[in-house]
Amino acid sequence: MSFPSTVRRIERAGPWIYAAALCACAVQSPPSSDDGPGSVRLSPDVHVPLAPAVLRPGEAVPARRFDLARWKLTIPSGEDIQVDELNAGYSLPGAFYIDPETGGMVFRVPNRAGTTENSTYSRTELREMRLPTESAKADANNWTMEQGGTLKARLRVDAVSTTGDPDKVGRIVIGQIHGPDSEVIRLYYRKKPDEPKGRIYAGLDSVDNDNTYSPDIVGNANGAGIALGEVFAYQIRLRGEQLSVIVEPESGPASLYTVSIDPAYAGLNLYFKAGVYNQNNTGDAGDYAQATFFALETSHP
Repeated sequence: MSFPSTVRRIERAGPWIYAAALCACAVQSPPSSDDGPGSVRLSPDVHVPLAPAVLRPGEAVPARRFDLARWKLTIPSGEDIQVDELNAGYSLPGAFYIDPETGGMVFRVPNRAGTTENSTYSRTELREMRLPTESAKADANNWTMEQGGTLKARLRVDAVSTTGDPDKVGRIVIGQIHGPDSEVIRLYYRKKPDEPKGRIYAGLDSVDNDNTYSPDIVGNANGAGIALGEVFAYQIRLRGEQLSVIVEPESGPASLYTVSIDPAYAGLNLYFKAGVYNQNNTGDAGDYAQATFFALETSHP
């Protein structure tokens, strides 16, 4: 994968979100180790096939640069911004807006803000809405593992928390497959204050909310990892019980993680989430996490 070094073009197209790149849950984080379900391997021939960025000049609000017609948004107060309001030109300074230098869509979340039901952490995060005129709980707004789905994104993590509980510092979720009461997968980025780069791993839930963790999909030992401000891509794909995650750094080979999910998810409603779900609710009042997304695509066969 190559990334443009200057802002080039942005375009809306169907249910996908395109934009230019500028190269420049409520669970505890696991130790960095090779233990965990599934397997990880470096895959030089595997890529995240995102569509090329093309120009969409002008507007500085997210829904006029990106196609958000099939998403709703949760903001740090815990409030939901529904699809129609989001697409009427909604932005929120300091939380959800367009970066004027890159054209990217910024998600920023303080450590200590509002929360949603069944969570103690704050978020600025999109929720997939396949049929926006219906309730989020409607079958038509969700999909099953038998139907399958793919989420792809290109982004950079700009900041992570640096204060508070050491078990929570530096930890965010950047993509999810969510079920009715648990998450099939949470994709984590974590960088502690004394680490030069961050690592990426997955949190996996059973239907009964038993948590397990993958090995590091991208580790950060011995100078490896993904730095703050470094553009990378990910793909989360579920087909039946088979879950795969690709993480492709700006330079170097992609990593492929594969695992079988809890078969009890069969027939249950699932949906994608993407943005920043800050996994630190402690620390200084001004502490925060932030990521900028340059592309986001969903598809269902």
